[in-house]
Amino acid sequence: MKRLYAAAPLEYEDNVLQSLGRTAAVHLVGDYSIRGFTKVENVEKCDKYIKLRQRIASVLSSVPVESTESGGFLENIKASFSAISSDHPLTSVDLKEIEDYVADFESHLDGKMGILESLQSDIGKLKELEARLLILEKHNLRIDQLGDFRHIFVKAGLLQTELASRLGRYTEGTSATFSSFPESRKEDFIVITGLTDDKSHLESALPLLNFSELTFPSDIDPDPKKALHEVTASITQKTNEVKEVEAALRVMGKEFLERARIYEPVVQGTLRLEEARSNLSRTEKISLVHGWIPANKAKEVTDAILAATSGLAYVKLGDPAPHDNPPVRMNNRGPLSSFELLTKLRGTPDYREVDPTPIMAVLFTIMFGLMFGDLGNGLVLAIIGLIFFNLQHDFLKVPARAVRRLGGILLACGISSMFFGVLFGEVFLLGEVIHPILFSPFHNQTAIIVVALIFGVIQIGLGLVLKIVNMLRKGEVHRAIFAAIVLAYYVVGVLLAADYVSNMSFSVFTDNPILTGAAIGLLAIVFAFPMIEGLMEGEVKIVDNLTRGFAEFIETFISTLTNSISYVRLAAFAIAHGALGMSAVILASTVGAPLSYLIMNALVIIIEGLAILIQSMRLTYYEFFTKFFSGGGMPYRPFTLPPIFT
Repeated sequence: MKRLYAAAPLEYEDNVLQSLGRTAAVHLVGDYSIRGFTKVENVEKCDKYIKLRQRIASVLSSVPVESTESGGFLENIKASFSAISSDHPLTSVDLKEIEDYVADFESHLDGKMGILESLQSDIGKLKELEARLLILEKHNLRIDQLGDFRHIFVKAGLLQTELASRLGRYTEGTSATFSSFPESRKEDFIVITGLTDDKSHLESALPLLNFSELTFPSDIDPDPKKALHEVTASITQKTNEVKEVEAALRVMGKEFLERARIYEPVVQGTLRLEEARSNLSRTEKISLVHGWIPANKAKEVTDAILAATSGLAYVKLGDPAPHDNPPVRMNNRGPLSSFELLTKLRGTPDYREVDPTPIMAVLFTIMFGLMFGDLGNGLVLAIIGLIFFNLQHDFLKVPARAVRRLGGILLACGISSMFFGVLFGEVFLLGEVIHPILFSPFHNQTAIIVVALIFGVIQIGLGLVLKIVNMLRKGEVHRAIFAAIVLAYYVVGVLLAADYVSNMSFSVFTDNPILTGAAIGLLAIVFAFPMIEGLMEGEVKIVDNLTRGFAEFIETFISTLTNSISYVRLAAFAIAHGALGMSAVILASTVGAPLSYLIMNALVIIIEGLAILIQSMRLTYYEFFTKFFSGGGMPYRPFTLPPIFT
């Protein structure tokens, strides 16, 4: 990366920004300041255009749009933004015009939506009234037979079936009587009559039973049949009115969609332009740009700035200083671009760190293949990965780009599984179809455990080597020396552990005095290193340094051992895969071989495959990345503008 400084007359500021957006190579930063320059304050403008974009999106999500294209409404909206109509001169669109149009459209839309909501509310009320009238018609009751009379009252309503029996408790000792008729599976139709003197008692008791009284407007015809005819006619009329309003909304939506195809890129581009401007500094006459560019883009960017200012700009390029933290441009291509996803999930590498993606891709696929060594299941996994890798649309609300990267990972893991399936002699859980070239993990468990531990030692050792390299690249020589001491201790510890496993006796430590002495000496240096580092930096804090030394001692002494043993899980999953093959044999005696192997292989691909994918990520992130990876880098995000601005 190269640091970029560009100073130009203030009147050329827009030209410079548009030229930088055209090159799509400059990562603008606003943390650089020079005496006499002040930062550009345009938060209000950015907020204004953000809200305008949100308003456009809100309208598009609210208005129904008729579309003959395949796919859903939202997909068509997204497609419309990427396909700008060529019938309109884009450069003639003014932001004031957009704001006025959106505000005017929102006003009209609110009016139409208010009418629509009112009509739908009326239809809902009419349908409720229709349901009540149908109940009366069913039981041959008139509306004028309900209510209060000179000496008696009559009430009708619905009551839950299990509560109907409790109504009798409240009518005991009163003149009120009631009749109950089954209305639905859960409700009964109740008609209550009684003297007016007992009405208040019943009205206080009925709410306790959740009694839903049937009420009717005063201006409705008392004959349920005639009233139903009127209500049905009103529902039909209002439904037609709803259709008319919805048709008008669709016309409005179609018009707005056409405008949005033009307006959205303008608003988005203006927002990006203002966000980029917020990184600039100014005097009364000069505008200063500061950012980072890839070294191979230096000439292109310089020429673009000079062309945009008619040669009146001053451009300076410089290398990063030791204390700088330039953005990181991860440029993995081909299959490695898929595994870049796993690296970014853990963070972006520091600018001076080694990008672990190529190394991690190899180790990850080997780990997966060791645990999931099966020629048949690996082939299925590779096919699934190939399908995902070529997918062009979102899948289960996951962006298509992420799905394609996941497909690349599954494809590589599937190929690795096929390779180890040949070595282990496994095909769709069948262990006798092909002869294993290496060995069968299920029948040679000691061998697969040894292979897993050797792989773990290599991976952890490689992580410690990468830490040394990263420290040297950062210029932290003393930390690189410390990492080398830890690596040396790990190598000595592995040699002692290997000797102990072969003899299973603690006499290994007395039989190898040189290795034992080296391990103790290296651990002593690890404990003392924070104190030594403090002396080198001139900041000796005895308590803090001793505490750090003890923590480093425990981490080195225990963590390296436990991290190595953790790789036994590679063998455990490989053995478990063979055990699932035995389970398929046992199940075959009950349901038959074809169905048994179909069920077990489906479970293996879905459940075991997912579990092994998680375990591979766990070993990568915890046992490997923690040895050298900081993840504190800044992603390279160049400033770009939509085509309308470029």
